[in-house]
Amino acid sequence: MVVFKNFFGTSQESEIMTTALDLATTAASFASNTNDIEPLLREIKLISNQLPPGALITQEQEETIFDIYLKLEHYLTTADPIRKFNKNELRNKASRGLRARLEAYEHQSVPKRQPVSV
Repeated sequence: MVVFKNFFGTSQESEIMTTALDLATTAASFASNTNDIEPLLREIKLISNQLPPGALITQEQEETIFDIYLKLEHYLTTADPIRKFNKNELRNKASRGLRARLEAYEHQSVPKRQPVSV
């Protein structure tokens, strides 16, 4: 069992997320009960389905995804029925640039965001 953990752990440890879509999708994959986050998953799918292959997301789309991510993060740190994460644990795999953009969005949008309901 340890061999499998080391084998799989090594490949995951080297992955650094560079897009908001990767960040939100990865966070969503940590949810124990996807029914709880289904509306957020639908929003992610809507955005990703609008993108042509290889296209970059717009700043508006990135901000929308950051908002979705912050809701997912809140769910995972406060409401997931099986596991509890902390903010740093979830943001740990984001590239410096992605994390800086997320945190800038988070700080500038705090008064604008609605209370999280998942």
